[in-house]
Amino acid sequence: MERLPRLVLPDQPLHIMHRGNNRQNIFESEEDMVRILNDIGESLVKADCHLHAYVIMTNHLHLLLTPKDKHELAVFMQSMTNRYVRYFNAGRKRTGTIWEGRFKSCLIDSDSYLFRLYNYIEMNPVKAEMVKEIHEYPWSSYHHNAIGEKDQFITEHPLYLELAATKEERATRYKLMMDKMALGKENQKITDAPLRGEALGNENFQLWVCKQTGRPATLTTHGGDRKSAKYQNQVG
Repeated sequence: MERLPRLVLPDQPLHIMHRGNNRQNIFESEEDMVRILNDIGESLVKADCHLHAYVIMTNHLHLLLTPKDKHELAVFMQSMTNRYVRYFNAGRKRTGTIWEGRFKSCLIDSDSYLFRLYNYIEMNPVKAEMVKEIHEYPWSSYHHNAIGEKDQFITEHPLYLELAATKEERATRYKLMMDKMALGKENQKITDAPLRGEALGNENFQLWVCKQTGRPATLTTHGGDRKSAKYQNQVG
C-alpha cells in the first residue's frame, strides 16, 4: 500500500500500530504482557511523550500517544521496541527482529476523532472475539479510562479531563460515551489512516496539517485494493 512520509507535529496526538513480523504472536503470556507494559513505561520516562490509550494484543499493539516532537517519538519507539526484542530473544534463545518493519502511525484531529480512537483501540479484543465484554480484557487502558482504576502509564488527555471535575465522574461519563459509540463506517477509515500515513480528521484539520508540514495530509489515490492479499497483510 502506498504510504505518505510519516507525519508528526509537536504536541499532536498520534495513533500508532506496531505488530510482530509475519503476524507472529510476540505477546504470548501474561509475563510478556507485563514486560511490554513495563517497557512502554520505561520508554515514556526516557522520552517526552504522553500515553492516553493502549491495547496489547497477541501479535500487535495500538497506542494513542502525544509526543513533544518527532525526535521524542523516535526515542520512545526505539527504546520500547529494542527493550522488548532483547527480552523476547533472550527468553527464547533466538536472535533477530520480531517487529514487522517500521511502525504505522497517523496524526489525529483531537476535536473530531480523539474519543473515536479511544473506542477503536480499547474495543480491539471484543472485535477480535477474544472477550465478549470490553472490561474482561486486562491489557488495555479501558480499566483506567472507564472504570477508574489507576494506570501509572496513562496521562489523561485535556479533552478527557474536560469530561468531569473528578476522576470518578470522568470514568463514568467516559464509560457511558463508549457504551453508546458505534464507529460504523469510521472503523475502516481509522484502520486505513496509519497504514497510509494520513492525517485523520476533517477537511480543516487536513488543510492545517498540510500548511504546517508542507506535504499532503492524505493520499490522492485509492492506495490499493482492499481485497488484495497485499492489502490484507498490512491491516492490523
